[in-house]
Amino acid sequence: MEVTAKIVSRFTEAGRLKGIATVCLNGSFLVTGVRIVECERGLAVFMPSRLTTQNEYKDICFPITPELHSQMKDIVLQAFVGGE
Repeated sequence: MEVTAKIVSRFTEAGRLKGIATVCLNGSFLVTGVRIVECERGLAVFMPSRLTTQNEYKDICFPITPELHSQMKDIVLQAFVGGE
């Protein structure tokens, strides 16, 4: 699957959130609101989520296969570190 990513926001102030990305799958489907977060082991990528009525965050969409998950994570981090 062709996966591309564009960083739409960068955050330099103190805090864990470092950026927001949009991911395009096969030139046909956009996933907006993908978050780049500084965690204990470095940068991590989180799918868009929403707050439920039980005050829990639930992902709105997510890759089903480990291969797509890894590919999306790698492409987003590459775009973020590469300065796109």
